[in-house]
Amino acid sequence: MVVKRAAGSRVDLVEEIKPDVERLLNRHLEAPRLWYPHEQIEWGRGESFADRPWSPSDYPLPDGVRSSIYVNLLTEDNLPYYTCSLFDHAPADHPIRDWNHQWTMEENRHSMVMRDWVHVSRCIDPTLLEDGRRVQMRKGEVPHPPTFADLICYVSFQERATQIAHRNTGAHLPKDDRMGRNILALIAGDETKHYLFYRDLAQAAFVIDPSAMMIATLRQISGFAMPGTGIPNFTRHAVRIAREGIYGLSQYVRDVVNPVLALWDVSHLEDLSADAEHARTELAEVMARLAASVERLSQRSAGSVALA
Repeated sequence: MVVKRAAGSRVDLVEEIKPDVERLLNRHLEAPRLWYPHEQIEWGRGESFADRPWSPSDYPLPDGVRSSIYVNLLTEDNLPYYTCSLFDHAPADHPIRDWNHQWTMEENRHSMVMRDWVHVSRCIDPTLLEDGRRVQMRKGEVPHPPTFADLICYVSFQERATQIAHRNTGAHLPKDDRMGRNILALIAGDETKHYLFYRDLAQAAFVIDPSAMMIATLRQISGFAMPGTGIPNFTRHAVRIAREGIYGLSQYVRDVVNPVLALWDVSHLEDLSADAEHARTELAEVMARLAASVERLSQRSAGSVALA
């Protein structure tokens, strides 16, 4: 039975959401994805970089696809800092700590298997990659959501966005690179499960404290940025990735924000505080502006094609 609270009443969201965390963690553990990074790599294809230095001709790719591999891998490398950020909102003896441990364990294999594939396939300059990793991890730049409500909103969008980015990158690889396509599909599959956990946890949080969640949703959508902002030349890479059709504003609105907001049914929330009602109105305005921006980008792209 859902107990409705008066708008604006104080709710300890972190405490009251414990049963939902336990339920969703158990659901996650009941369908494990037991794959091993070392089994995904065709080790016999590898060559020494000392004997034969890397060249772009080793694995021809459009710049946008190469940028996507580079950004996605360096983002996965930054796992320790994301884990720290998650634990900022994980009290002692709370089941969210158990989830964070499980999430970290599963995420850790992504950078492992991607780097092995990248080196064996020679799809990325290994020196550029290592220099980027050192800069990225020295900065330790990750989002720091201010509240638990903000955290679960952000990671819902972030995990969905990461799933889309890995999936679309794999679709842009040469068809004969079965190793790379399989690896990115495995990673996207993990990200799907992580997204489902956070998406459904956020949905449970909307029942417990709809006002806090509505305000957090506006804040996170308005300021959302893909993981990886600390990567060298991130903006240039992001532009290339968007131009390639892998991930950009269109994918963010169509494949990330719209389906998540539809599931949370934010348009029909009840018992919101005055601030939350204002946030819902402002969110509708933000979404309208995003939709208009996507339309302008689409028209500009169509015009460029027509002129070509």
